[in-house]
Amino acid sequence: MSTYNMGKSTEDFYLKFAFLSLFAIFLFAFVNLFNEGLLNYFNLNNLERNHFFAIISYALCPPILYGIYELINDDLGVLYTVDAKFIFITFLFTLVVGTSFIAKAYYHKDYVAYFMKIMTSFVVSNIYSVIVFAGLSAIVFALDKLFKIKFDSNIYVRCAILVFILFNVITFLSDFPKTKTSYTDYKYPLPFRILLIYILLPLVIIYTAILIVYFAKSLILWEIPQGIIVNLVIWFSIFCVFYLFFISRIETNNFLNKFKKVFPFFIFPLLAMMYFALIIRINEYGMTENRYLVFAFGIWIFLSMIYFILYRDNSNITIPILLCIILLCTSIGPISATRLTEKSQKNRFVDVLKRNNMISGDKIIPNPDISSDDKKLITGILQFMDSGNRLNKLGYLPDNFKYSDESVTQVFGFDTTGLYSDVYLGYMLNEDYNPKNPAELEPLDIEGYKSMVVVDISSDDTIYSDYKFVRKETKIDIYETYPDNSDKFKKIYTIDLRELKDKLKALRKNENNIKPDDLSIVFAEHKIIFTNLYFPNDDNFNDVYISFYLMRS
Repeated sequence: MSTYNMGKSTEDFYLKFAFLSLFAIFLFAFVNLFNEGLLNYFNLNNLERNHFFAIISYALCPPILYGIYELINDDLGVLYTVDAKFIFITFLFTLVVGTSFIAKAYYHKDYVAYFMKIMTSFVVSNIYSVIVFAGLSAIVFALDKLFKIKFDSNIYVRCAILVFILFNVITFLSDFPKTKTSYTDYKYPLPFRILLIYILLPLVIIYTAILIVYFAKSLILWEIPQGIIVNLVIWFSIFCVFYLFFISRIETNNFLNKFKKVFPFFIFPLLAMMYFALIIRINEYGMTENRYLVFAFGIWIFLSMIYFILYRDNSNITIPILLCIILLCTSIGPISATRLTEKSQKNRFVDVLKRNNMISGDKIIPNPDISSDDKKLITGILQFMDSGNRLNKLGYLPDNFKYSDESVTQVFGFDTTGLYSDVYLGYMLNEDYNPKNPAELEPLDIEGYKSMVVVDISSDDTIYSDYKFVRKETKIDIYETYPDNSDKFKKIYTIDLRELKDKLKALRKNENNIKPDDLSIVFAEHKIIFTNLYFPNDDNFNDVYISFYLMRS
């Protein structure tokens, strides 16, 4: 076995242990709280039945954990498929939500205060965990640098698993509110009341007004809502559910009481606008897990608002119960997110193939003469399904089909080169400069350069070796450390993204294959050779992607 495989195997072992331990902790916490609730709120006549429920609940834990282990333990990698990831995350989240209410299922008049106690314990345990992790990391770092004690490369990962899974959860559960304790007379701390009434309330009203005005504008002008409206509405609406959940215990403020009665009605038009924009996206690009989740959470928000309207004086325990039910429907069964996503993408795939007479029996017939839109549709579906390792769900594809430009050309008959040139302006060193005659390939000109740094600008502030790269709107500033002080940087060059885009656009008009030196930049003993460029065709530079080799003489 190679060193790389040994390292990968060790990393997978720690990931499996972490995921299984995390699930096991919340599973046993859920079962314990379930039995605690039974014990406290059933009379002595039901004691025998309570013992029976306890035995059954604990007996179900081993097979559930074994099923989760099989889900995690994929030969190709930990939680390798989208199905495995989605099922694990939604199941875990269901247990987390379930632990917040299961103990109060039989007596829940004080549920909001009980939940507040849980959130307080969660915040405190995470503060402790961050401090402990920082301390352990500092100790490891000091031992390494001062005493030259060499640790395993995964030492910080191990510390994180130890602290944020074992220590964090034990600390959280040790301060978990007791089911038998009554919180009927609980009062929010004064800072929290100020936050709810005097800070969040005006912000919620203003933000809601902005969305309502935009919704009215879209109706009057009959404009299709922007795609971003889905995210703006869904996250705000989820926040509003929790906000109404907490302010339900505050009765002394007259304006707040009126707000609680009226505000849920304003969420309905926002949800309608969100669903309108979401359905447009689904019709254009099909169902995905993310769109399904937005749809499902929208249903939860809608039902929650109905609940707040009809049951103003209730305990609000119905809110997390509804969320658990929706999460379970989302994760498993015939209407789960992954099932409907795969079905939607397969239907789109088969429809475009049939429309272009590219199916004969169970095989695909190559057709190079289909429209550009249909080519994009086919490649888009293939890319999406390939990203989740589930191309086999589409059907009709050859066995062991792997997505690539060559395999698409071979199976479907059309070339993907330049297919998305009207959507974005791009350049890739390995694919762009690739003449049909290999003899025409020229090696990279690195003569006279002693060192090279591979740079990927993936954030606003990136450090590689002795260089720092700071991205500011349409510019990337390059800094180098001082020779006598590695902690200080001096600016040595600025890449102007507008100029770079204009140069690439001009080259695209005149050249079939762009050579590396056509885009390279030489400055102050340095040379930049770009390896990957992505510019949206609009004037938005926030989504620009750039990577390059930085060489120094």
